[in-house]
Amino acid sequence: MARKKKFAPGQRQAKEATRRAAAAERIGPRAPRIKSLHSLKPPGVWYEVWATPTTEFLERGPGSSLQDAVNKYGADSQEAATLRVFIDYADIYGAKMPTLASAHLDALVRRSGMATALAGTTGADEEEALASVHRLHAAGKLLVRDDGAVWLTVPPGTPFSAPGGQWAFVEEKIPAPVPAD
Repeated sequence: MARKKKFAPGQRQAKEATRRAAAAERIGPRAPRIKSLHSLKPPGVWYEVWATPTTEFLERGPGSSLQDAVNKYGADSQEAATLRVFIDYADIYGAKMPTLASAHLDALVRRSGMATALAGTTGADEEEALASVHRLHAAGKLLVRDDGAVWLTVPPGTPFSAPGGQWAFVEEKIPAPVPAD
């Protein structure tokens, strides 16, 4: 039986680098890995409370929390609607959801008419437009500042982030709500 040829450590590394380069050329570049909003550690009071739903909670079928709420309160109840929204947003935000920020964003986007405007320009319905805004929020492209305004942002550690790799607040998209007297 023939022996395998042994390579010096430098040769082995060069051979592995060549193999990886050839594989990357065949397969194509890897998709960039998007960090979760939670891992980006957004600043402010809106990002102090994070929900971590369990797998059982997020199920939709028979015996699920959603089915229990529908059976107990009715399909059109506020409780069932809240659970549906929570389950949908778990798909967008991942394992940890900023409950206060996402609820505030949801309310502002609906009240300001942004969802309607986006739906009109993109050809989507309002719910799809709202989900798109939440996907931008989950990627760190939109944040709620402490005053309640929604801002277009650049996450830390990206090429256009603020000096020192901090969050950059670029443009206010929805002003802070004015408190009722």
